[in-house]
Amino acid sequence: MKKYVLLSACFLAIVNFFVLSCTPDSDPESNQVNAPRILTTPVTTVNQTTATCGGNLLSSGNGVILSRGVCYSTSPMPTIDDNRVANPGTLGTFTCTLSGLTAATQYYVRAYAKNNVATVYGQEITFTTTSTPITLPTVTTTAASGVSDNSVTSGGNVTSIGGAALTARGVCWATTENPTISNSVFNDTAATLGEFTSSISGLESGTTYYLRAFATNSGGTGYGAQITFTTTGTSSGSLPVLTSTEASSITDTSALSGGNVTSDGGSAITARGVCWSTGQNPTTANETNAVSGTTGSYGTTLSNLQPGTTYYVRAYAINGVGTAYGNQVSFTTTGGSSSGPTEGNAVCNGTQPTTVVTLTSSTGKVWMDRNLGASRAATSKTDHFAYGCLYQWGRGNDGHASINWLRGVTGDFGEPTADPVNATTTVLSSTDTPANALFIIDGASMPYDWRSPSNDNLWNGVSGINNPCPSGFRLPTIAEFEAEITAYSIGGATSAFNSIHKFPLAGDRAFDSGAVRGQGQDAFFWTSSTQGHNSFNVLIQTSDVYTSEANGRAGGYSVRCIRN
Repeated sequence: MKKYVLLSACFLAIVNFFVLSCTPDSDPESNQVNAPRILTTPVTTVNQTTATCGGNLLSSGNGVILSRGVCYSTSPMPTIDDNRVANPGTLGTFTCTLSGLTAATQYYVRAYAKNNVATVYGQEITFTTTSTPITLPTVTTTAASGVSDNSVTSGGNVTSIGGAALTARGVCWATTENPTISNSVFNDTAATLGEFTSSISGLESGTTYYLRAFATNSGGTGYGAQITFTTTGTSSGSLPVLTSTEASSITDTSALSGGNVTSDGGSAITARGVCWSTGQNPTTANETNAVSGTTGSYGTTLSNLQPGTTYYVRAYAINGVGTAYGNQVSFTTTGGSSSGPTEGNAVCNGTQPTTVVTLTSSTGKVWMDRNLGASRAATSKTDHFAYGCLYQWGRGNDGHASINWLRGVTGDFGEPTADPVNATTTVLSSTDTPANALFIIDGASMPYDWRSPSNDNLWNGVSGINNPCPSGFRLPTIAEFEAEITAYSIGGATSAFNSIHKFPLAGDRAFDSGAVRGQGQDAFFWTSSTQGHNSFNVLIQTSDVYTSEANGRAGGYSVRCIRN
């Protein structure tokens, strides 16, 4: 009996050994880190000095991706030691914008990826920049005709090819507004200048469609005006029916509004809410507040508004057919001034608040579309109506930053670009709120600050001391500004203006003399981040961008605000 028990124990031990030795955890190769795998994607939108390309990171090799992007050169087989544009991320496709290229020049480009064991490259692709600037094609949309249950005839007229051969033209359509070539498309057989006709079929009966003509060249895709039509017959639903609620409980910065969905149109409501803007007929592309629910009444608070400003509001509801809007209502917030800065008069003393128009970056952050004190978003790099005020770091809207801009660059005979509203003084302030609106210069000794002693806690967040931004906004941190530079591949003045932010070259006001200088050459933007008794700023020049400089606070720089 003892011999049987002993043999059984030995047998179980042997079986257990083999089972354990076959488990995945014992495989030394299962956690081995290998080189990544990446492909280079085709180059698109080639222009005189820019091009768009990218890659597709297929595998991380079980490692941590430290960097990915594209590298390029005028010589074959570029590496990361040549020119490169990074696009942080992990697996999947990505795009990068190459800027500062030379016209009529052949370039070689490869996607790259680096993990903790190796740097690898995708296949090499070549492209040649154009000899002249390329603009988007210009096209008009033909009115819809021959509308039936499931078909329609439209088309367009390409009036300009934009300086490069067309690669496609046609029409695109969808059941939502502003369709693009990523929606349904009818490509015309001839991609040339002139008129064309498109016959579309396979539509749903009793359905409202939106349609635009398009034309594509190497610089991108241009669209004609949007038209709309409704196919005949009976549909499985229609647009919702709703009304907008008049605004109430209006304050300097907020108001109540809402809507009432009286019919879902026979199709389930997927979203509802209100949208608003300082321009008429707002849509869901403007500011919105979503409110849960389907049919019936609802309300919501519109916040982060500007004092003394007129707003337009519409309720909206979305179902499977599309988006419907209620009637437009309007209201004006209390307090403040109803007019912002005008033309080149950048006034930052609290009497003319900057008009708030927002944009949403690809980083997910919401920014103002113009410099603080500017009368509009920039229309060019040297648009002096868009220069705005030049603030000393940490000071509020006390008037010291106000500038009367005369022109975008120095005149041919040395005419100045600006007439500062307030003169200078060398008397430093001992408090956070100087007793006057003078521009306080300090060229005597470091840290070159308008305040003595320095206060490193100014401009710290939306509730920070002397925050000059509109309600609900603040100065960005240096990390937030750097994220925008990376997201839009900003490498100099041109790419800075071509980005969603349209940064203009407003120059600066000298810390030691108060001279207004550098217009059309440089742009300095303050951030809320500090280093010792200095503060970080972003410097944009013709072919460079610097984000690691922390300067004295007496200099007058531009401010671009971000929503908290």
